[in-house]
Amino acid sequence: MSRIWFWAVFAVGVLLLCGCWDQQLMKNERNVSIGGIDQGSNGMIRATVSIRDISVTESGTKDTSEVHSVLARSTQHAREKIDEEISGSYSAAKLRVLLISEEFVKNQDMMPYLDVYYRDPKSPLSARIAVTKGKAEDMIAHKKIGSKTIGLYIDDLLNSLEKSTTIPRVNIQTLHPLDRGFDFSLPYLIDHNGKPTVSGIALFKGVQMTATLDQDDSKLYLLLSNLQSKKTLLTLRVDNPQKSNGYDYVSIEIKSLKRKLKVTVSDDQQIKVKLQLKLRVSVVEDPSNHLYSMSVLHNLEKILAEELTDDSKEIVQKMQRAGHDGFGIARRLMSFHPKLWKQINWSEEYPKIPFDTSVSLQIVNTGITE
Repeated sequence: MSRIWFWAVFAVGVLLLCGCWDQQLMKNERNVSIGGIDQGSNGMIRATVSIRDISVTESGTKDTSEVHSVLARSTQHAREKIDEEISGSYSAAKLRVLLISEEFVKNQDMMPYLDVYYRDPKSPLSARIAVTKGKAEDMIAHKKIGSKTIGLYIDDLLNSLEKSTTIPRVNIQTLHPLDRGFDFSLPYLIDHNGKPTVSGIALFKGVQMTATLDQDDSKLYLLLSNLQSKKTLLTLRVDNPQKSNGYDYVSIEIKSLKRKLKVTVSDDQQIKVKLQLKLRVSVVEDPSNHLYSMSVLHNLEKILAEELTDDSKEIVQKMQRAGHDGFGIARRLMSFHPKLWKQINWSEEYPKIPFDTSVSLQIVNTGITE
């Protein structure tokens, strides 16, 4: 009887064990660290990839990159053509960053070219995505910046700016078109003195890029969107705008924020939006050094609040001109006013919606003590 139980348990154990029939050895694959999509000729795309290789020698490890560019009909077709050029098997499983040129995202829908990433079970959905001014191919062609390969450099650059609330935290997965009740934004890269640099963010209307914001505006845009990250620093003018010396500026760190967004529809079907931002901040730098006086402190709070309010209104106006609904106003109308939503033309209605935007500010720290 014990022998029967032994063989029964053995058989069940064999059935439950995982096999290695689907293993893929890393040594046989060429892993792409960064990819790019540009506008090609005759309706085709120009796809560029940088393949990262790490070799170990007696003197240490050597990190190199190999760049390939092909003209293709689709993303999958580009993979097939690149696979024909390289030794080993093409793999996008380790992709860190996907770059798409400004020309491409302004002229057509980029989502069909991301379709293969959502279908492939080994796809790197956590890979960051950004827009480039000029060709993505030219940026990837740098190969290395300092001691880092181009893919690793841009990935680290975007990661650090995400933590400082300069750009949104976005990847291939977050762009999946299941929810179109709001418009997304992407980091906007430029080539500055031979190095990739983030100049701000690209605003989208649906799936097409329509405008950009610089770094200062993008920080405030993210605060208005309630997307504060670990740390946010702002440098604002507080004195005579005609002067240009450093004493006209104060640097503050956002300690906490409360954001209220209210969308109302009146009896005559008029849409209104009220957006309020309450900030608690710490003064990081104040060259005038007069904040020991409470009257000066309260006056500074008032000046900073007024400036942030004015800047916020300008950002909202720019968003409306670009047709960019980054606050998800459409989503709220779909949810709470479905009848009105079906009746309106959103592209025509959104730029005309009145926004009541205000920012209040309280300084809670002016030095090393709270």
